[in-house]
Amino acid sequence: MKKVFAVIMGLLFWPMMARAENPAIDFVNRLADNIINDVLTADVPQDEKLTRFRAEFTEALDLKNIGQFVLGIYWRKATPTEKDEFLKAFMDFTTKTWADRFDSYQGQKIVFSGVRNAERNQFYVDSTIQNNPPVEVIWRLKQKDNSYRIIDIIVEGVSMAMSYRNEYSAFLQTHGGSVKALTEELKNKSANFVWSEEQK
Repeated sequence: MKKVFAVIMGLLFWPMMARAENPAIDFVNRLADNIINDVLTADVPQDEKLTRFRAEFTEALDLKNIGQFVLGIYWRKATPTEKDEFLKAFMDFTTKTWADRFDSYQGQKIVFSGVRNAERNQFYVDSTIQNNPPVEVIWRLKQKDNSYRIIDIIVEGVSMAMSYRNEYSAFLQTHGGSVKALTEELKNKSANFVWSEEQK
């Protein structure tokens, strides 16, 4: 999972010349611009950077769609309160995980090769990071009312959403299918999160 995050974060540094006139690609570009300007290069304390990143991250993701997918059959069994609490814990922990990896990345170029239709108002934005060797990254977006939200990121064939689903399914299977137990696990991980800088 850490390798996947590392590759994804490189996408936030592609040059202006990589832009293309397509609303789906423009959505990802705007997200990158906002994070670079408001988070990475902003002269503000680390806590404020995390707050700003969380705001951008929450706005960009279709959290309910992702949460429903990663819980799988357990989503249907959960109560409305359990779903809400899980989504909050999931977002909090995931935000910290992503934000923590920003300081480790260098500028990388990206080339977009197009946008493909998926099912039910969904699109794949195909891109390649010009590493050595190149890395294929696919953004899966969902469109609603002329706006887009991220529902998955696929790096070299590895789905972020599926990785979470497999991890959480394994946990739930050993904890009696308790979404509440999973939520508490995520809260504990978030509360005891150790930032990379603190480990140096």
